[in-house]
Amino acid sequence: NDMDKILVVLIFFASNLLANDVITQRQDSMQNFNKLMREATQLLKSGEVQSLNDIYGEIEIIMNEYPNLFPDESFKGKTKASSDIIDNRDAFNQIASETEQWASLAKIAAKNNDIEQVQQHHQSLFSSCKSCHSRFRN
Repeated sequence: NDMDKILVVLIFFASNLLANDVITQRQDSMQNFNKLMREATQLLKSGEVQSLNDIYGEIEIIMNEYPNLFPDESFKGKTKASSDIIDNRDAFNQIASETEQWASLAKIAAKNNDIEQVQQHHQSLFSSCKSCHSRFRN
């Protein structure tokens, strides 16, 4: 019986560690996203469109993986993510998918050296951030 209690306590701590780890992963992921967006903004201002290709590629990868970093048990502790994500996962995943698509389109535009298209898609990336945060961030 004591063994059962110890097991329950260990499982509780393990699940908390996993939840905290996933929270850290998604926070790191967003910090990386923000850093990449700042770099992209600077490169856009200086007209270095070609170098943006890799940056938007990295953003695309981040947004592809991002929805997986929100398991149901990860909405307690040091997180600003709203548990509303659990009930509206389709909407959340849709925003992440659209953001990934904007990054992909920006990457293509950068490859084609089309600064106007890059600027448009870059702006759409910012809009995606705002719409997700207003809906799914506490």
